[in-house]
Amino acid sequence: MQIESYNRQELQEFIESGFYKQLDNIPISYHRALSQIHNPACDEEDTLLWAAYDHNSLVGYAGILPGMCRAGKVDKKIYWLSGFWVDESYRKKQVASLLFFPLIRAYEERLFITNIVPGLEKTYQRLGIFQPTVYRTGYRFYMQFCFSEIIVSRKFRSPFLKSAAALTDYLLNLPFSVRTLFYKKSKKTFHITEDSCFDENFQSLINSLQPEDNYIKKDATHFEWILRYPWILQGKQDEESQRYFFSSRSGRFNYCPLKVYEKEKLAGFVLLKIRDRALTVSYLYAKDAAVKDIALYLLEKAEREKLKTVTTSDKRLAGEISKNRIRYIAAKEIKRACIVTKKMNITSFAFQEDDGDSVFT
Repeated sequence: MQIESYNRQELQEFIESGFYKQLDNIPISYHRALSQIHNPACDEEDTLLWAAYDHNSLVGYAGILPGMCRAGKVDKKIYWLSGFWVDESYRKKQVASLLFFPLIRAYEERLFITNIVPGLEKTYQRLGIFQPTVYRTGYRFYMQFCFSEIIVSRKFRSPFLKSAAALTDYLLNLPFSVRTLFYKKSKKTFHITEDSCFDENFQSLINSLQPEDNYIKKDATHFEWILRYPWILQGKQDEESQRYFFSSRSGRFNYCPLKVYEKEKLAGFVLLKIRDRALTVSYLYAKDAAVKDIALYLLEKAEREKLKTVTTSDKRLAGEISKNRIRYIAAKEIKRACIVTKKMNITSFAFQEDDGDSVFT
């Protein structure tokens, strides 16, 4: 068994190598590696990936995503666990330990984990280095019936069940579509437009709306990086995506950066992520007065583009969406486990919906 680690330069060399190209399974997709390499929070000495090989065959890997936070009124480097996989036939051969303990030794004091695979939270907590798990609450609003996607997500293989669910969705959604006839026109105070220019005005807005302490730090370069270097490409599965355990392609995947104006003054920013027909509010920076108009904009966008769900962890936004009960079918509270090392003076309550690597998936 051989464990290899890759920093920024080594990762670039790895994805260009003949060894990477001949692997049956790969520890990172090419475009995800490019994103990791161009991460503005990444330093040359940061290890980004550990991979385990047995006779030149990949049997496991673990990734890290560097970031920044402000804790104790000091800017600090942090490291998000990002991707952990072990070949099923090697799970009793201590491969997980061989990958995880070098990662712990390198980043124990500043390790954050979110987007946790169910069942692993207790395993992480047994290490004794993390604060008690915090379960962050989010809200998912269902704009359409989507039984067919539930069938697919639960891996039912029966073509009959999938077809029956799709037909059920169609029949249930058909009468629900007439709800638009009963909408009341709402006058908006704020103007919202899609805009990916992250200039000085944008940075001033972000600075003014972030708390003084205890938050995940982001600036203009962070958002430029996300938009320029996605981890999921839009399109059909290809040869590379079949060699990678995690997602690297999707039928639809795009970001929508929104700027909110009060008259001509920038008053808010929202980053939306759309994957297939699911919309997620990744980040939201806005004063309370603007949230009502943002909620209406999202609902109108979801209806116009026939999106099936809208997800947010911002309680203000969820509250405004819930006031428009005629515009959605159902709402569901969702919880996500987040853990932070004991040596960091920050809590996971400071996280937004897609902090860490969630914004890329």
